[in-house]
Amino acid sequence: MRWLVIILLGVLLYWGLSLFATSVGLAEDNDTAFTTNILPNAGTTTSGLTNSTLDGVQSGSTGALTNNSTHNGFTITCDTQVSNACGSAFNGELEASHDMTVKATGSLVGIEGDSTPDGVTHTSTQIKLNGGINLSSSISVQNCEWNQSAYECGNSVGVVDSYTIIMKVLDADENVLASSTQIRTIDSGYNLNAGSFDDSLHYNGVHANKYEWSWTGVDGSQSTSSALRGPNLLGAEMALDFPVEDYEPLSTAEIKSINESLGTTNLTESEIWNVVSGLEESISEKLNIETGGSVVSVELNEETMEVTVYTAKAATVKEVAKVQEVVQTMTKTKAVETLKKEVIAEVIKEAKKETKKETIKVAEKNEEETKEEESTSTTTTTASVSKQNNTKQKKIQSKKTINSKLEKVMTKIDERVKNSAKNLQLKNIIKMDVMIGEQLSLAMYENVEFYKPKTLYLDQIDMRDNRLIYADVSLGNYIKSDIIGIKKRQLEILDNTKQRLLIELEELKRG
Repeated sequence: MRWLVIILLGVLLYWGLSLFATSVGLAEDNDTAFTTNILPNAGTTTSGLTNSTLDGVQSGSTGALTNNSTHNGFTITCDTQVSNACGSAFNGELEASHDMTVKATGSLVGIEGDSTPDGVTHTSTQIKLNGGINLSSSISVQNCEWNQSAYECGNSVGVVDSYTIIMKVLDADENVLASSTQIRTIDSGYNLNAGSFDDSLHYNGVHANKYEWSWTGVDGSQSTSSALRGPNLLGAEMALDFPVEDYEPLSTAEIKSINESLGTTNLTESEIWNVVSGLEESISEKLNIETGGSVVSVELNEETMEVTVYTAKAATVKEVAKVQEVVQTMTKTKAVETLKKEVIAEVIKEAKKETKKETIKVAEKNEEETKEEESTSTTTTTASVSKQNNTKQKKIQSKKTINSKLEKVMTKIDERVKNSAKNLQLKNIIKMDVMIGEQLSLAMYENVEFYKPKTLYLDQIDMRDNRLIYADVSLGNYIKSDIIGIKKRQLEILDNTKQRLLIELEELKRG
């Protein structure tokens, strides 16, 4: 989790793991609180059709599960109903037909969890959640209603069915901060043959406030006539891990310093933590691969800047020696620097995806609002307007609409995106999209008639006087009688005479 990894940035200044220490034994988790099931089915009796101990999903009521209905706190939806339903709740399970989604949403704030091994109870707050969270999902599934299943059951026809788990971390405005999707088609039956699966979603950024969890079962043959041929959900749980201490935001100076340490320039606070956490996990994963799973976690000491590798409690002296050997090799080969570049590239790639998604989402929402405004407005049409004039008017109106949309989008970005770098990036992307899509340029005004000519005075009496009042007056005549002009001409004549006489004298001297 984030509160252990900031020291890694200092170590990265030395282009690798310059200092290592190993410690046999598990790291204590007193800095993390772990909750029980936070889904709405928490406490529901476990289904008798599964071999797991997960909370059940079917409540006391049974029968058809229609589109947009609610069952045991879950929202039921589907794209196609069969026999007027998405599926059925019966005998401790939720059975899918053509397709069925079982979804739950809720707040991550105000949830109690215990830290271990001290057993202290903590309550999640927004400031704690800003320190990074982890969501852990577990499900139990039956998937034997297709013709090649080893556990054929029910209406076993058609091709293999699929089931999907999606988890999302949302902020207070329900913007998606992180998500994970896991699609499976694994064959499974009932009781001892029921399938149990675990998934997790780790988010190190700030502003985590809500969650969204869903399970979707899909009939592989996509039957629209035969009901209850898809996978069945037998049990489900999702737990939250959160920091027990309040998170202290990074200062502008710290963000700049960490970016310099990472060799980046404009990573946001959330992106920094994604890089740091991803790098710590990558180091841990590499160590585990090289040592056969001997490493439990990687931590860093704030005072000594040493990287401490925690091995399993049951690790032998030989296994610990192997860990030390791998650490020394990683130091010599600068493996951490390679991992750092890979993690940074992945985080930047994901950040660009999220930026694009956010841009599209804001633009789509703004477009919907514009459509609503247009649908409720009153339009006046003048029948006498020619086709040409009407076309010109549409161009001008289009420009007004574009400006209106653009202003609204920019306002929404300022409201929702407080990070200056991402704010500017979003605005530039939207402006470019508008300019390309709508071809905004001065060319649209080339044929626009801004001022329509109008004759103000019609049928006036011709009162012109054709007489020449100054018939003998011209510029030439004026110059001839001008005193200064006369003097200038006399001087020119004298100068010419003087020059001519000088030339004649020179000729007489030469004989």
